[in-house]
Amino acid sequence: MAMFGIKMNIAVLVNHYRQIWRDLNEVRKYIFAAILIFIAGNILAILIPRLGESVISAFFDYAKTFENKNALELLVAIFLKNASSAFLAILFGFLFGLVPVVGAVFNGIVVGAILHLNPLNFFKIIPHGLFELPAMFIAWALGMWCAGGLFHSPRLDTIKFRVKRSLNIYLSLIVPLLIVAAIIEVFVTKILFGI
Repeated sequence: MAMFGIKMNIAVLVNHYRQIWRDLNEVRKYIFAAILIFIAGNILAILIPRLGESVISAFFDYAKTFENKNALELLVAIFLKNASSAFLAILFGFLFGLVPVVGAVFNGIVVGAILHLNPLNFFKIIPHGLFELPAMFIAWALGMWCAGGLFHSPRLDTIKFRVKRSLNIYLSLIVPLLIVAAIIEVFVTKILFGI
């Protein structure tokens, strides 16, 4: 009987993630759009160094708020910052997609400015970025997908459906990716680069 229950739970989990895969497949053009917007932010930071410098200055000022935290506090703070940004990008995507687009551009500018300061910073970003960036690309894409519901009838039902599916992906995929990213950022990056 217990074995039957385990098989049922595994089957439910497999079906759950199959649905997420189908939803991500439907959202793939928005994911590509989020990646392109992020890259545009990178390019802006390089082409307009003053813009990159002002954004990076604000970013470093914000980073100072994390200085006196122990590893666990830092991990929780980084995770909560990223998780809330992803959540808000999805939830407020219905505002014509402005929140996720601005989030993608701003983060693109930050990363572009960091890389413009020193291209070797790429190696400091990549360990946690392998998990954080896909999570954020998906979150921004879901926010834009929800905004796309404004152009489908019935609007309210479409938006409700898309927000519900998006929050499912948020809890099942984005949150776990951001937890792993925070762990890597706090522990692995610190060990590898002493920061």
